[in-house]
Amino acid sequence: MPLSDSKIRNLKPIDKSFKVSDFEGLYILVKPNGSKLWNFKYRLHGAEKKLSIGAYPDITLSQARKIKSEARAQVAAGIDPSEAKQEAKAQAREVHGNTFEKIGAAFLAKQQIEGKSKATLDKTAYHLKLANTAFGRKPITEITAPMILKCLRKEEAKGNYETAHRLRARIGSVFRYAVASGLALIDAAVIRLNSHLNRSAQ
Repeated sequence: MPLSDSKIRNLKPIDKSFKVSDFEGLYILVKPNGSKLWNFKYRLHGAEKKLSIGAYPDITLSQARKIKSEARAQVAAGIDPSEAKQEAKAQAREVHGNTFEKIGAAFLAKQQIEGKSKATLDKTAYHLKLANTAFGRKPITEITAPMILKCLRKEEAKGNYETAHRLRARIGSVFRYAVASGLALIDAAVIRLNSHLNRSAQ
């Protein structure tokens, strides 16, 4: 018999874990400590597997069923939902780790390898420091035009117009390096930023 919210709420823990099924492989595991965990049991290529969905009530009954349905569709397509979930987590960790500061450091190292002059390297390091203060810890894919403009306007407010101009160019170089390295897509925010600054300069 399918589960209901009232039935789930009334499930009481005992001295060992036990399962209560919903349907189509979805079940809730009640632990001795009282936690209630959603799982989806499925078979792929002849092997029985399990997808951990999350805890109730953080994941509601309707949400668990939706996730289960999506996982069943993956199984039907020959995709292991548990492996797909782990891969998505790994990609999320990678994206989060690809901060502007990290990519900027790699860009600076590339310039060093290419034999750029000390003056060029020093200017790059200086401009990266300014950018890092504003948004260095953010994943590069989350940096927007307003964030960059705010950084540039800060320099303009000090009367450092040439610094702001070169800082914009340096930020663009880091973005292009990220795109070339497969760490970011072409960033529309930077395109809009350039358009905005070009209009401002007219």
